[in-house]
Amino acid sequence: MRIYYVIILSILLLAGCSQKEEAKPPKSSPSDHGGKQVQESNQQPSQNQTSVSVQQLVAQAKTGHAYTVPFAAQHSTISQVKDAWGEPNQVDQVGGGYYANYTKRYAVFGYNQDGTIFDVRSNDPTIQEFTLSDIEKELGTPTSRSTNQNDQIYTYKLNAQYQLKWIIPQSTGKVDHIAVYSPIQTSSPNQNYILSIKGTSENLTASAWKNMIQWRSDILAFPKRYPNDVFVNGPNKKRVALTFDDGPDRINTPKIIEALKQQNVKGTFFFIGQKVQQNPDIVKMAYDNGNVIGSHSFYHRELTKETAEDVRQDLMGASAAIKSVIGKSPALLRPPYGDTDIKVVNVAKEQQNKIILWSIDTLDWSQKEQTHIENNVLENVRNGDIILMHSDDDKTETAKAVPIIIQKLKSQGFEIVDVATLLNTNPYK
Repeated sequence: MRIYYVIILSILLLAGCSQKEEAKPPKSSPSDHGGKQVQESNQQPSQNQTSVSVQQLVAQAKTGHAYTVPFAAQHSTISQVKDAWGEPNQVDQVGGGYYANYTKRYAVFGYNQDGTIFDVRSNDPTIQEFTLSDIEKELGTPTSRSTNQNDQIYTYKLNAQYQLKWIIPQSTGKVDHIAVYSPIQTSSPNQNYILSIKGTSENLTASAWKNMIQWRSDILAFPKRYPNDVFVNGPNKKRVALTFDDGPDRINTPKIIEALKQQNVKGTFFFIGQKVQQNPDIVKMAYDNGNVIGSHSFYHRELTKETAEDVRQDLMGASAAIKSVIGKSPALLRPPYGDTDIKVVNVAKEQQNKIILWSIDTLDWSQKEQTHIENNVLENVRNGDIILMHSDDDKTETAKAVPIIIQKLKSQGFEIVDVATLLNTNPYK
């Protein structure tokens, strides 16, 4: 028995968390699984489990989930797993990460030092009947192939954030386990590059300005503490993102959409759920023109003053309103007023939302002159800036400023992209 465990441990230690090597989950006898929701994680498997298709596994993997595992890569932490499932059977350090084995759950989690999960694996018996022929029949040729000891690893790149790996031992020719893997492992785009927040207004009182400066200082603790969940800027590349809050309206949002279209630029609109229901055609217009649609909550309340359940319901309402128009649920959230605390972060993570703040505030809601809005951007712009503007019905000067800002940013050599592209993440769940 001791030799058996030494062999298993040796295999795990040799297996890497990189794309070239795989930490192999231990085989175990059938026992209890995790369900689709964390609350269902104590359910026992059926004696006659319903089969799953390759396409169903792919659809789950595109959201960071592996079969029967309710936790998602880049959206869940190992602490959340432990809270729901208790301590793992075994934890191994592999390279710069760690692998936690939950044998009876048929699950293994790869996570980094801050606890963020980057690799979710399932060796549920239901998926162990697939062969390479079954997989290629549905998905075509793998993106890449590699070998780890006696295992063949077939990798399919699903999107910018996730890969799906099928691990097939040469001895059986059938799948041993799948791995839903995010290449963003031990760092995020802005972990070591966090910008101060710029932008001024002469219309703010001394006390209001003091409070804003304090908020700007305090908020920078969040991308440092939650580098995969809260962002004020993108990586240090000559790219920036234009973002627009508080729409949609019928006056300025269409003008901004048209300005972006004329300049061949994609923006990001953080829409309020109630206004989405009032102006679905404007939302559809923004989406059809290639812009990213994010959530700005449903009611536009200060979320830190709400209970966790109220925040949860608010964000779900906004997500449902947006999905009803574009057919997709947003994965990007901008809390109203940038109002963020640990509660808001945790609820956002629970709903697979990344919180997007900003590094340049045009303050177009305070000092509304077109030239002032332009100067707040052009006099402060840096690599990776996320630029905050608004698109509601009193932002006529903002609509005028947008085409000028785009032209001058381009003349300075900046590429203008949507936030999802800037951060190399999925805009939708």
